[in-house]
Amino acid sequence: MATTSERETLALRRKVVGLLERGKRRRREEEEEEGSVSVSVSVEGTKKASTSRCFVASCFSRERVEAHVRFMLSGLKQLSPGFASLDASRPWLLYWVVHGLSLLGFEYERGDTGGEKLVPAAWYPYHEEVSEQLRSALERAPNKRACLDFLGSCQNPSGGYGGGPQQLSHIATTYAAVAALVIVGGKGALEQVDKAATKEFFRKMQVRQGDQKGAFTVHNGGEVDMRACYLAMAVCRMLGLDTDFLDVEGMVEYIRRCQSYEGGFGGEPGNEAHGGYSYCAFAALSLVGKEDEVDLYQLLEWVSNRQQPIEGGFNGRTNKLVDSCYSFWQGSLVCLVSDCYNQKFGADSCEAFHSEALQDWVLLCCQLDDGGLRDKPGTNPDYYHTCYSLSGLSLCFRIGAPDEGKTDLLCNIRADKLSEVMTKAVQSFV
Repeated sequence: MATTSERETLALRRKVVGLLERGKRRRREEEEEEGSVSVSVSVEGTKKASTSRCFVASCFSRERVEAHVRFMLSGLKQLSPGFASLDASRPWLLYWVVHGLSLLGFEYERGDTGGEKLVPAAWYPYHEEVSEQLRSALERAPNKRACLDFLGSCQNPSGGYGGGPQQLSHIATTYAAVAALVIVGGKGALEQVDKAATKEFFRKMQVRQGDQKGAFTVHNGGEVDMRACYLAMAVCRMLGLDTDFLDVEGMVEYIRRCQSYEGGFGGEPGNEAHGGYSYCAFAALSLVGKEDEVDLYQLLEWVSNRQQPIEGGFNGRTNKLVDSCYSFWQGSLVCLVSDCYNQKFGADSCEAFHSEALQDWVLLCCQLDDGGLRDKPGTNPDYYHTCYSLSGLSLCFRIGAPDEGKTDLLCNIRADKLSEVMTKAVQSFV
């Protein structure tokens, strides 16, 4: 006779498998509708068949890719006065641009002379068809040394990176800077990071007592919220740092208290569940192997319901508008929680969201002919939404896709780029 605990486990398994099977049925329906091939969107916006598992070839024509690349390259030039409000976010601007470019198949040449240029990657599906206009734009873009020198100028001797040279160290811009270094790559990239000072910076930013014990302030004297927990853990992963210098158990308890009655997480205990904070919360737990410390089923149910049936995209909160950036924040959260249950119950790989509907929202409603992606129709494209829309699109093709074409769920940099630096980190200890 089954015990109460066994009955509860079986009941939970039935509910979870039901949610995951819903995702599997959606994928099966997509394949039947499209003749068992992936779907992509042409320049004119009409769907066309593609057998490629590379999301770039599946989603974009060559002309559309080049329009997006030219838009992203404009972020590496001198920006207009309208960007003055982002002066404290300059590492973020660089990260959004180089990550978006890397997902589209454009990266810095390998080598460590510093003069390496942005070029099409070997796996870029239109490698032999790059236009002269784009080749010229790539040639004029800042080289690798310019990127590394700029990021180096943002690092402070006391640890961490500021939003610009001589600015206060901030956990968010530290993440952006380190992620950009991983993407830009090369021998001089992560070697510039003062790891000991970074650890000390994180140690000082963690709250050691009181109601917020275990959480992090984003900068000295700054606010406390969920973002900092995730960003600190992601930086530790990218730099190959262990976390024994931090109060991990305190952080886990703080995150647990931020889960709302809906199932998602707020920025602080008692706050409304929010897509960005929910991603940060669960990704932080995943980075320290503590996923089971929260109500996984309630979280999966909440995030699955954030995909809207008419638009096809995700919203960030209950009764809010769909926004393309949540293609990554919510889409990756669905994947992370689904993966936990797939491992727990031995289910097949699938996600509890409709991938074709998400592609349709981003590709048909959020991209512009002149390049760039926006949050929703009626708004202008920007580097932030282009970056996270592309990250979300890559999730739709992650099962069976090579690392070169997809983003890492926990750090949001291309999976092969992360693997390369983590392999080097392991080798340095051998």
